[in-house]
Parts: sequence; structure tokens; C-alpha cells
Amino acid sequence: MKSIAVYILGITFLSLLILGISCQVKVPDGAVEMQVYARSLPIADNCEYVDEMCNFNIYHYNETVGIKDERLDNTLGVAYIYPKESAEVDDLIDKFSAKIYYSQDLEDGITYYGYCKNLGKSVEIDGKEINIQIVSNKDNIIVGFPLIMGSY
Repeated sequence: MKSIAVYILGITFLSLLILGISCQVKVPDGAVEMQVYARSLPIADNCEYVDEMCNFNIYHYNETVGIKDERLDNTLGVAYIYPKESAEVDDLIDKFSAKIYYSQDLEDGITYYGYCKNLGKSVEIDGKEINIQIVSNKDNIIVGFPLIMGSY
């Protein structure tokens, strides 16, 4: 009986270990970079570089990475970078099922603010709940959740 309990505990431990190792975040198809805005390193490996800011850092990733902080509690937001020649704003709005509330002209492009169902973090702008920002500049389309916190 004791050996069966040890066997079950061993299988449970290995299953948890395998699930922990397989907990991955993939840069979406078409995107060339994922930026994670966090107070401390949320992703365990493959970080290309870090922009150190006052209240948080921007961690840059170019491929699939393993999550260190599975709940991502210290994460303030995420952005995906799509090259302009391989993506269209309208297609990304459809892909993320976003309802766009506002747009704003920029010197080199345009930014959109909207809402996607079933996303956790949001901000309020002019009485509207916003959890997606899309910026189309001369080179890229950047999609941020809830907002883009780096330069664009």
C-alpha cells in the first residue's frame, strides 16, 4: 500500500513539473516582438533586452518563452509588434475582436483605443473602459493591452 502512495505522489509530482515546464507564451503569428511591461522579470528565458524605466521595466521577447510568474501578477501590460508590410490594422482589430471607441492622429500615423471582451486589465478614458491600444506608425503596427507603455 505504501508503494502505491509513493507511486501516485511521484506521478503527481512529475505531472506538475511537466505542466510547469510547458507553461509557455508564444509571440503571436505575424508579430516579430512581444513587450512585457512589469515591475520584475515575469518571463523566465529568452529576453532579448530590457528597457529600465522608473516604475517598471519593458522586457523584449522575439520567440516562445516560459512563464516564471504564472499568474503574471506583476505585469502591467503587453504589446505585440507587427511589421507594417505583413499586417493591416483592420485585420488586427478583427483578430482581437476589438470595438474601437477613439482614434487620434499622430505625426507618423494613427492610434486607436478600444475594448476587447474577456481581457483582464483596463483603464478608463473619457468614461469608456479601454483595454486595447493599436498604433500604426510608419514602420509597424503595435497592439498594446491595456495600453502601450513604451515609445511608438
